[in-house]
Amino acid sequence: MTGLAGALIEWEAGPAAVRRLRRGMPPRLALAVDRAADDLAADLRRRLGPSYALADLYGLYGDADRWARPLVARALAPLRDPTVVSPLVDAAFWRATNGARDR
Repeated sequence: MTGLAGALIEWEAGPAAVRRLRRGMPPRLALAVDRAADDLAADLRRRLGPSYALADLYGLYGDADRWARPLVARALAPLRDPTVVSPLVDAAFWRATNGARDR
């Protein structure tokens, strides 16, 4: 599945993937993951503005690797765990679907 429908499936899986990753993490890393999730959510709100459609969200997703990966890396510093980047991004986008006017 491709396009928005495929992205929605990936996004929906994000929160559960983050929960699985957090299990057994050292407390410092778990806190850093929470900070990264908050930073991603705030950046998405800034990029999307107060009113957006799912298509706007999907448009940002195509470019998320460029802006989200460094944002997560900063939040996790000095700890590094690249396995959390994709699930965090998907979870942030899934959460943002709730604010889409066409959801």
